[in-house]
Amino acid sequence: MCEECNITFIGPRSETIAKTGDKDEARKTMRAAGVPVIPGCDAVGSVEEAKEQAKQIGFPLLIKARAGGGGRGIRLVKEESELEAAYLNASREALSAFGDGGVYMEKYLYPAKHIEMQILCDNYGNVVCLGERECSIQRKNQKLIEECPSNALDAPTRQRMIEVAAKAAKAVNYRNAGTVEFLYKDGQFYFMEMNTRLQVEHTVTEMVTGLDLVKWQIRIAAGQKLGFSQKDIRLDGHAIECRINAENPEQNFRPSCGRITLLHIPGGPWVRFDTALYQDYFVPPYYDSMIGKLIVYAKTREEAIRKLQAALCELVIEGVDHNSQLHMELLSDSEFKSGDYYTDFMAKKGY
Repeated sequence: MCEECNITFIGPRSETIAKTGDKDEARKTMRAAGVPVIPGCDAVGSVEEAKEQAKQIGFPLLIKARAGGGGRGIRLVKEESELEAAYLNASREALSAFGDGGVYMEKYLYPAKHIEMQILCDNYGNVVCLGERECSIQRKNQKLIEECPSNALDAPTRQRMIEVAAKAAKAVNYRNAGTVEFLYKDGQFYFMEMNTRLQVEHTVTEMVTGLDLVKWQIRIAAGQKLGFSQKDIRLDGHAIECRINAENPEQNFRPSCGRITLLHIPGGPWVRFDTALYQDYFVPPYYDSMIGKLIVYAKTREEAIRKLQAALCELVIEGVDHNSQLHMELLSDSEFKSGDYYTDFMAKKGY
């Protein structure tokens, strides 16, 4: 509608959003462009077709909604007996959440890391990748902690992923800010999906590159060229973000709502808290539970972890339940501290 009314939309063009928003279509496009894609099948239209395709893919596998995001419409199927119920449930959830019950299936890579690459593309064919974010700390496919750079990637692998992310962007003639998401396992990486927007965790990329991504979104939309090229991008230091959610981890992450009776936001060099909260604000029950993002930057990963722990100790939010104590526990976990963790981390810890 913006295009029809000659209004500049701050983001990619509608045809790009349509092409990449349909994850099934995006997989086909990336395969055609030579981007490695997780083995699987195109959209399936019935339980019988799903069973036939599952024999080719093998178990375990994932059934995934072709529309939407946020971890909805996804089911893990460990064996054939679980397939029918999982297919029907995923399709129903996708239809309810996104108005599209279409699903496709792919091989379940385990254990794997969730690595995503931030890209910026102007209107003149310039594509720059701003490095990766490690997003493997997840609960029910919703990210909790993100960091940049990833401890898992060596320089040659990072360079290959940068090149593939740029290839993916060019395959859909991308404009503005976006993210190319990969699963990484045993030195190999596979395209998972493309997000045609600014993501929650863009903050850690800003901290490490020194670039304001929102500013560049607006500049690109205004017709400006990128003021830098790939050779200018340097990942300096380490940044970590944790999502502060209004929920109670001790009661199965029950969402919490209510009035903020006391709020103290941590400060200090390279400590950032992005939020809409203020004292006496009422947290409503109708929306996503995230109420803030706490981000820190330091020269090393170890120092960044310590700084984030200190910042969490300073954070005071009274009036609603929230998950800052859970983040303290995760940051203190030896597996997290080593950097050798995968997308199954939370499930292994019993969450």
